[in-house]
Amino acid sequence: MLDNEAAFIRHIITGLKSDGHEVTIVCPHGLDATNLPILGSRVLSYRSQRWERLGVIQRLRLSSVIDEFAIRPPDVMLAWAGADPTMIDTLQRALGPNAALTGEQGGGGIPVVAWCWDAAELFHPLMNCSWVRHVVLSSQAIQQRVPASFRLPVTLIQPGVYCDEAVACYDLPGQPPCLVSLDPLSDIKAYEPLIRACRQLADDGTDFLLFAYDTGREEHPIWQLASRLDLLSRMSFVPFQQDAEPLLMHGDLYLHVLPASRVRYRTLEAMAKGLAVVTCPNHGADYLVDNQTCRIVPGEVGRPTADAWYGVLGEMIRDRNKGIGIARRAQQLMRDRHPMTRTILQLASVCRQAAGAPLRLAAVGQ
Repeated sequence: MLDNEAAFIRHIITGLKSDGHEVTIVCPHGLDATNLPILGSRVLSYRSQRWERLGVIQRLRLSSVIDEFAIRPPDVMLAWAGADPTMIDTLQRALGPNAALTGEQGGGGIPVVAWCWDAAELFHPLMNCSWVRHVVLSSQAIQQRVPASFRLPVTLIQPGVYCDEAVACYDLPGQPPCLVSLDPLSDIKAYEPLIRACRQLADDGTDFLLFAYDTGREEHPIWQLASRLDLLSRMSFVPFQQDAEPLLMHGDLYLHVLPASRVRYRTLEAMAKGLAVVTCPNHGADYLVDNQTCRIVPGEVGRPTADAWYGVLGEMIRDRNKGIGIARRAQQLMRDRHPMTRTILQLASVCRQAAGAPLRLAAVGQ
């Protein structure tokens, strides 16, 4: 499971546990497993998503979980649709005959439910693996892209969130507008227009604070750009840690900067907490409706210019009533279409269908 969906995974694990299911988590990409509830067997964290790149110690740790799986194999695995088939195949083969299936399920191995967050993942190599039994789609926009010849059954399950009662957007009178980004600082080409737009806002005398996670392969160049533009007094690079997230979610505007990435679960969570969302175009997210549930910064192939960012941010900072109205409509949409309890019930039902038995669920990441 990906680090940017860590909060979603925590909610899903807790919900499945309360529904009486046993869960074992295998989580790569440096996900902070200490904040995940340890259910079922154990939590395993490793740095690389590919088996051949794992270090000796990591392989030993994974082998210990495989041994435990062999004794009590899970009934079904839940994986992101973009997961590396090599890693999941390693788990499947290591389980050996204990994991063999017969009858209608056929194909051998533990049945896998793949959760698709992007239409491109419908064509990922994982979909060609025999042990994938079902595909969960996270939006209607992705559902519309499913080919007629798609071999697997699909189910639309809107990812769920827990909603706050109050709107967070501009809820503290007199406080400078707080702009929050939880995307990693991994793409200076995407961040440079935003930072230059912030310089334009500062030149206009517009007051604001920009919060961003200081993590990503291009973190230092982005910091250097902000320094050259004399913006460090208006920016805060918050250490990448789970405890920082609740603090950041009390901002006013949530900025989704990286258009090429999957839609972050944080966008949904920001809406549920009552922040107004400013985002780049993303055709895989049907809940992002410009001027209704968010403001979309115009731009080709999700690469808005500095002027485009400047125009939208200036509008959202100066017209506070518009920001509050967008935040309220988005929050209501989350209550109506994205309640976490419904997501957990639907997911458990799909997993039961795939397993054909009471569940011991193993969640495997990308």
